[in-house]
Amino acid sequence: MPHFLQAGPIGAQYENGFLRYLNQGDAEIIRMIYFAIRDHNWLTAALTITNEVIDKHADAFRIQYDWHTSDPVIQIAGHVDILGDQHGVITVDFYGKALVTFQRNRIGLCVLHPIEGVLGQPAELTAPDGTVTDAHFPTTISPHQPFLNLRTMRWQPASGTVWQLDFSGDVFETEDQRNWTDASFKTYSTPLTRPFPVTVQAGDEVRQRVVFRPSAQALSNQPTALLPKNPVQSVAAPKPDRLRLGVGQWAGGPPLTPTEAALLRRLGLSHLRADVFFRLPHWEAILTNAVADAQQLDIPLELTVFFGNDPLTELRQLLNFLQRQAVSVRSMLLLDAATLTTSDRLLQTVVPVLRAEWPNLLIGGGTDDNFAELNRHRFDFSLVDFVFYSINPQVHAYDDLTLEENIAGQPETVFSARLFSGGKPIHISPITLLPRYTTVAETALERLNAPADGRQTTHFGAEWTRQSLRALAKAGVASVTYYQSHGPGGLVNGDTVYPLFSAFTEF
Repeated sequence: MPHFLQAGPIGAQYENGFLRYLNQGDAEIIRMIYFAIRDHNWLTAALTITNEVIDKHADAFRIQYDWHTSDPVIQIAGHVDILGDQHGVITVDFYGKALVTFQRNRIGLCVLHPIEGVLGQPAELTAPDGTVTDAHFPTTISPHQPFLNLRTMRWQPASGTVWQLDFSGDVFETEDQRNWTDASFKTYSTPLTRPFPVTVQAGDEVRQRVVFRPSAQALSNQPTALLPKNPVQSVAAPKPDRLRLGVGQWAGGPPLTPTEAALLRRLGLSHLRADVFFRLPHWEAILTNAVADAQQLDIPLELTVFFGNDPLTELRQLLNFLQRQAVSVRSMLLLDAATLTTSDRLLQTVVPVLRAEWPNLLIGGGTDDNFAELNRHRFDFSLVDFVFYSINPQVHAYDDLTLEENIAGQPETVFSARLFSGGKPIHISPITLLPRYTTVAETALERLNAPADGRQTTHFGAEWTRQSLRALAKAGVASVTYYQSHGPGGLVNGDTVYPLFSAFTEF
């Protein structure tokens, strides 16, 4: 249960060890102050809190608790002390001690900044050596860290008051979490320029502190020119008559039953996404099942093709296979299997063949990973008809509230992609609640058969999907692909219709 706290003029919410929604009146200043322990694959260790003491007054509070990880490999424990005083100063002290030797990518405190009222606003950054730099929070999504080497950050959101964060115990930096559809910027410890993973020895200790306070000193720099109120209109892009809505193939299960197909046909779906991994010896069998499912649904395929070292030979194999099938293919997403991104080299190799032999095919380039990979690995957009990337809302956190917050980050990716691609139509494929694979341990089978988040089949999953669809439709996305057609990660399973099925009936 959340606790609502007051530190002088600053209101805050405390729940499960972390502070959320630090605000002054109606203006949200800080979204969250928390800590995270990330393993060598960037997975976050679960935490258990004990000996929690919450002492709150009318204009001040103090929270203390012990914590330990609930993880078989990463075993570390410690203490947190959070103090808020009547002047609006909030101090978070973090301590941890490793109980065993393990590898980590990051351990420590993080601060989330909301995007509302912050985009384009000025900031003053102080480095550990005292150097001061004027900066601004970016408006379009920054592919790399906008703020580096931080000891102190002072910034002025649109609400007008100047705020200050002081960091100690490590060097901090800020990333634009909209790259992963989080509706926030994150200031965190341990710069990414340092090698990782790092071995933590049993007995090693970590101490960090973050102090948040109002600042009496004004900033010298001014806000940047913001994007138009509706950034969709800042670059001309064809407006689809109707959002094209598709689903993914359940490659790890049986084909659609007649009952499942009849239910799904009621939705008027536009396509079925099928993934083609040439390194799988049975890729033709998987694709044959996708063809059968698409025929039952009476919709075309959207093929996501993962090319290896010989793209031309693989493309010929695919085209020969498709010529033997009575199948319609509306669009093809082109990727290098090793990187999950589209390269100029790949496009220059296969696009001329596709244009000559399949002139009506829509060709897309982008990434099967998060928007960050498209933002950081751009290509010649003139060679494709559309750009694409995938979305999931829990790269960094898994609670219901974070998933709801991160819906606001989805249209942000659309605005930025449209700007840097010169107005290309945007396809988002696929959208899932749970990450389908880890960035480091990326294998074809994990992507094809990754389990779904259990919340997907609940009313929460239905409402999240409904809000996601509304946000992306309003942003002018041309095409979206959600989840899988059927099975435990689908819209239906046998004669069971999951609640999220109703979200698709509105579009």
